[in-house]
Amino acid sequence: MICEDCGKEARSGDAFCRQCGSKLSGGEGGAEAGAPPQGAAAGETAWSPPPQEGAVPPAPAVTPPPVFPPPRPRSVAAKTSGWAVASLVLGILSFLCLPFVAAIVAIIFGALARSDIKRSRGEVGGSGLAAAGIVLGVVNLSLLLIFVAGMVPWVVVNLGRTRTITRTVGLQGAQTVSATLEIDSGSLEVGSGASDMFEGTFTYNVKRWEPDIEYRVREDLGELSVKQGGEWWFPAFWFIHNDWDLRFTGGVPLDLAARMASAGGEFDLKDLSLRSFSVDSSSGDITADLSGDLPELRRVSARVSSGDVGLDLKGRYATYIQMDVESSSGEVDIDLAGEWESALGATISSSSGDVMLHLPSEVGVRVRVRTSSGDVNATGMTLDSGGEDGAVYVNGAFRQAAITLQIDVASSSGDVTLLSD
Repeated sequence: MICEDCGKEARSGDAFCRQCGSKLSGGEGGAEAGAPPQGAAAGETAWSPPPQEGAVPPAPAVTPPPVFPPPRPRSVAAKTSGWAVASLVLGILSFLCLPFVAAIVAIIFGALARSDIKRSRGEVGGSGLAAAGIVLGVVNLSLLLIFVAGMVPWVVVNLGRTRTITRTVGLQGAQTVSATLEIDSGSLEVGSGASDMFEGTFTYNVKRWEPDIEYRVREDLGELSVKQGGEWWFPAFWFIHNDWDLRFTGGVPLDLAARMASAGGEFDLKDLSLRSFSVDSSSGDITADLSGDLPELRRVSARVSSGDVGLDLKGRYATYIQMDVESSSGEVDIDLAGEWESALGATISSSSGDVMLHLPSEVGVRVRVRTSSGDVNATGMTLDSGGEDGAVYVNGAFRQAAITLQIDVASSSGDVTLLSD
């Protein structure tokens, strides 16, 4: 078939001329006008009808942009439940200072926190804190129940009604007395005013704690022993009473020693004929009034593991006095502003706590202070020297006075205050 317009030979089945695009007459295959030719050879460019005159060419095919899935929203950290934090804090406090009450509240707050966290659907966290608070509260309550279960039989066997007894001991020819007091738990008060050599009033509610009192005289020396009865293995709680009120006569020279395990002691000794005083306490505050006319006082000793120490020496002292004070944990307050007719040698040691000394100005005073951690505050005292052995402070009368107080202070942790009148 020959194209009538351009003379180009057309292929069989073509409806349009491949050269000029004119419609061929008598095309084979009955192809419809505008249909693409049949039997195009493999690899040839796909046929498209020629553009008509005056026609607007079709717009090129536009490939749509790829569609990506929407980005996932960033996860936001869940806020911690305040109930959970409070539960954990109270659970810890139940072991430190608030047993029972804090344990119950810790369990309640923990349950509220877990319920709040469950309803929030991930917006509130802290389930681990709530669980820890609940566990601590349950453990604390369990220990308390075990403790109470053990206390009940102990109370039934040992605790009785409160009793008050009075014991009196005569001098029996002794010229001097050495008294030893041993109390494990409770409170101790010692003073003067006894009509006989010794009078004691004891109030207690533990059956086996009736005091044991022994007294014997050997070569003009009376030896008095007052000891808490029974075996002490239990601390004194609020429902346990063991209160001693002891009195001595003031007309006999007295050497007094007190040993206490878990008890506080108040000693009003200013009206006694005191020659020596020593106290040893594991736990409890100690106060001693030695401010009277005590011409025979030669030794003062106080050793306290846990508790404050207060000594009042504002009296008159005619003989040399050796003083030793040792405190592991607690404040030390010593007043030495008395009338000193003889010298004093004092050693004061404090592991943890402040030390305060009230010093006289009429006699010479020399204080050597050694501190590991703490400040030295000196009023009315002058720094005389300093070095590895400590700082030495003296008062204005030190170099002229015939009588001197020599004091050595060692403090590991705490301030040292020197006050000279």
